[in-house]
Amino acid sequence: MKVLICAYACMPNRGREEGFGWNNAIQIAQLGHEVWVINLNTAECLEHPLSKIPNLHFVHVAYPILKHVPEGRYKYLHFLRYFAWKVKAEQIALQLDKEHNFDIIHHLTIASLQGGPSFTNLKKPLVFGPVGGGQTAPKNFKRYFFGSWFDETLRSFVNCKLIALNPLLHKALKRCDLVLATNQETVQLSQKMTAKNVELFLDSGLPPEYFAVEPPKRLESPELRLLWLSRIEPRKGLFLALEALSKVNSAIPFKLTIIGDGSLDSYVPQWIEQFNLETKVNYCGSLPWTEVQDAYLNNDVFLFTSLRDSYGSVLLEAMSQALPIITLNHHGARDFVPNKGAIKVSVTNPDQTVNALAQAVEYMYKNPQKRLEMGRASYEFAKQQSWKNKAITITQYYEKILQNYSGTETVLTPLIVTKVSKSV
Repeated sequence: MKVLICAYACMPNRGREEGFGWNNAIQIAQLGHEVWVINLNTAECLEHPLSKIPNLHFVHVAYPILKHVPEGRYKYLHFLRYFAWKVKAEQIALQLDKEHNFDIIHHLTIASLQGGPSFTNLKKPLVFGPVGGGQTAPKNFKRYFFGSWFDETLRSFVNCKLIALNPLLHKALKRCDLVLATNQETVQLSQKMTAKNVELFLDSGLPPEYFAVEPPKRLESPELRLLWLSRIEPRKGLFLALEALSKVNSAIPFKLTIIGDGSLDSYVPQWIEQFNLETKVNYCGSLPWTEVQDAYLNNDVFLFTSLRDSYGSVLLEAMSQALPIITLNHHGARDFVPNKGAIKVSVTNPDQTVNALAQAVEYMYKNPQKRLEMGRASYEFAKQQSWKNKAITITQYYEKILQNYSGTETVLTPLIVTKVSKSV
């Protein structure tokens, strides 16, 4: 197939959206398809050896306006610059289609439902995603957002209410032959906005060399070793995690390692003191990747308390190292973390959730054999989430769409599980 990919964010050796754009483009080309990638950071891509694949073509599109907006500031100017970039990219895409007659178009990044798909004016089958954006933080937990709850409420209103009134976005989503969504909330919002075909699809992946042949084995420890790893900002729920640990039975020995930095990192020592956890918590700040890998291997359980997240790539990284998971039972964690590999805590009201998280920690300590079984289940799930497997599944979607266009139908079995997990 001739595939045109919109990957505004696409860079090698990166995580998040840049890594998703890069890895999927590379893998789809390595499957033998002819791939053109319209992106912003072409120079960085071309420095990587894999960019030399003969059937892979990078097409640079520069910013048409606001080229020097400082990173991390003037958020709305960034949005304006991105939408201007999309208009310019579509003009180039139309010209490329005249030259190459693409079979299918895929908007990979930026993966935001609110940003909408690119290249909708090309008369070709269109795939959008995987995208997030439909998830919102639970209102009952506003106390964990401190002074930023107004911003969180405004985000929810704009992203999930106001965009539903946007006729242009409705039209763009209706134009898509397939929307891939990272959680059920985004599935439902896409369907509400007239998307005709929406599938759950995990937006995180790992290279095959990331996995050991067998699940890593851990040295036994007299205490339960917990790992919390994320940006330290309100929606990530570190304060919630610490509050829950303060409720753990005092007879249970545990040690929590916190890795990460962010807008609230200066408050972490104060929170630890507030909950009398000075002897039970080690706050490391931000660490180099090699030390993060060691942390995955030297802990027993991964604690994930994000109050709003499309999924959370750290979950997949932790599972790849055979760590069992304690997580909140909502958003992408609910949909993709395997039930056999995790304890998923209901997000009801803060007191119940705090107590349930504490009970989950106690259960993990008291049941070391079950903990190992859960870690193996996590590892087996994570092994299926290689970038190559994801590319195979994506191209299967392409083939099914094209067969429907030609009037034939076949049943394809995706290699990536996309069914919704039930609560446990």
